[in-house]
Amino acid sequence: MKTWGVGYEKSKKKAKEIYSKIGRIRCPALSNECISFSRIGFNHLIRKGRIPRPRNEQKRRFVLLPYVEEIIKNPEARIFYKHKRIKRKVNRHGEKILIESEADFWIFAQKIKSCRVKVVIRQLGNGNKHFLSVMGNNVEIDNKTKKKQKIS
Repeated sequence: MKTWGVGYEKSKKKAKEIYSKIGRIRCPALSNECISFSRIGFNHLIRKGRIPRPRNEQKRRFVLLPYVEEIIKNPEARIFYKHKRIKRKVNRHGEKILIESEADFWIFAQKIKSCRVKVVIRQLGNGNKHFLSVMGNNVEIDNKTKKKQKIS
């Protein structure tokens, strides 16, 4: 599978359009519960925490977005479950405190073309389930580079 062959900004814009059209979908594998596609998921494609991901990695993830809805709606997709306790420091009124919370993760895996695509769904505590991330193992970067002409 190859990226779209356009620059970073155009890839990001196209991905944002695809992502915003999804909104919310029902997942048959999770008792037909709704999975929401909020800014949290799109921001996670762009950065990990506060650190931006490399642009090539972002482009690899963007190209997988058109398959996310299909994977989540597929009742035969392989699903892995993980429960985690998360500890994080937060700043509350100038005071740093440690907060513990629990999160559930569902990873949907499906082979599309020559790529194994994984979609991550997360639920914090008793909150709503939401899309967190998508990744693939065989996505090639198709950089469009302009070749400079030699002046003789």
